[in-house]
Amino acid sequence: MAQLARGAVTPSLLAERALARAGECAGLNAFVALDAAHVLRQAAEADARRSRGSPASPIDGVPIAVKDNYLTIDYPTTACSRALPLEPAGVDATIVANLRRAGAIIFGKTNMHEWAYGATNATSSFGPTRNPRNPDHITGGSSGGSGAAVAAGVVAAALGSDTGGSVRIPSGACGIYGFKPSYGRASRHGVLPLSWSLDAPGLLAAALEDILLLLPYFLGADACDPTTARSRPLEPIPDLDAPRVLNLVGNGLERSAEVDQVMSTALIRTGLDVTDREVEGAAAYFAAWEAILHCEASSYHGAQLDRDPSGYSPVTRAHLEAGRMLTGVDLLKAQKLRGQLMAHLDGLGDWDALVLPTLPVVAPLIGDEWQSFGGRKVTTQDSMTWFCWIGNLAGLPCISIPCGASSNGLPVGMMLMGRPGADEHLLAVARRVDRRINMGA
Repeated sequence: MAQLARGAVTPSLLAERALARAGECAGLNAFVALDAAHVLRQAAEADARRSRGSPASPIDGVPIAVKDNYLTIDYPTTACSRALPLEPAGVDATIVANLRRAGAIIFGKTNMHEWAYGATNATSSFGPTRNPRNPDHITGGSSGGSGAAVAAGVVAAALGSDTGGSVRIPSGACGIYGFKPSYGRASRHGVLPLSWSLDAPGLLAAALEDILLLLPYFLGADACDPTTARSRPLEPIPDLDAPRVLNLVGNGLERSAEVDQVMSTALIRTGLDVTDREVEGAAAYFAAWEAILHCEASSYHGAQLDRDPSGYSPVTRAHLEAGRMLTGVDLLKAQKLRGQLMAHLDGLGDWDALVLPTLPVVAPLIGDEWQSFGGRKVTTQDSMTWFCWIGNLAGLPCISIPCGASSNGLPVGMMLMGRPGADEHLLAVARRVDRRINMGA
């Protein structure tokens, strides 16, 4: 994006490079819909605006990939499922419309875990997405195609959605940046839901500054999404002298020895005063997150499941059927635990950010069903959401930042979480941390 802002490249040249790179990386299976002629037409229009000296915005001409659960006027939306959505076709999600008005090039639709109901990107009607860092490994999900498109250098940024880490997981696994705003800061209108009270749209990008460049078109109130009624547009990112960071530990927050070592080294490099704090009862809170997710997903898909369940993959259908077995009492107990988690985090003391690894392990091999770490053996699915669910259950803003690599060269991510609604404050901490660990500043 910086090259375009400096005038070092034109939108058409940027689009041509992105299309060429997409062709080179076709084996990653990152894209499920891509129209080269349409991309070049958008780029030509951006060229004309810039040549007249009247670009629509600073991001005019920037190619941005879009996860296949965002409605778009120019591409079909399938959620990578054969059980097609009942939402209207031929309209844009609010965030897509904002970016389009700003002159961004809607570059294509990216692969995802079917209906965003999984964290590996292995279940998709288009097949699994492969990790650009090592194609034998998963990208993580559910925004795995967006993560692969950015990590492979096709686009500088992509849209994702996040219900239990689905933006941060592929960001951590692929070695890029991923931001989930506070619940209610960005419009979900036109983003096919998984779980209404946990979902958030998100951004994946090659650099933190690219996320900051896009957020003015991302945050803010939208009459089509009542949860954003009190949302503010992006405000200036403050300067923080000495952010207070708490490192979350305890039963249920284990991680592999190698990830822990990379994280510990990165935290030392930040130069910040980091204090350990235990989250008591993490397993119960995790179960509450799962219960809410399953109940809300089964509610949304109920009519389609009754009418024609054959469109869903066996794995997704099993999840939806399991959600139907939960009771109203189960849901109310889970919501009570949700409030207790929010109170617990707020009561940890005076803090600017909470920190955890984004993932407890590096990106697993495609086909691996189990992961062992910290004396535990858990499913690969659960390992991907091992930490990230906290941000969704409590509605916190979260960001994943690359912080190093394992002995086999796979990325390790650092996740920072802020207080609800304090997205700009979290981004100030993230900018300081990123400069220390990735820029040597």
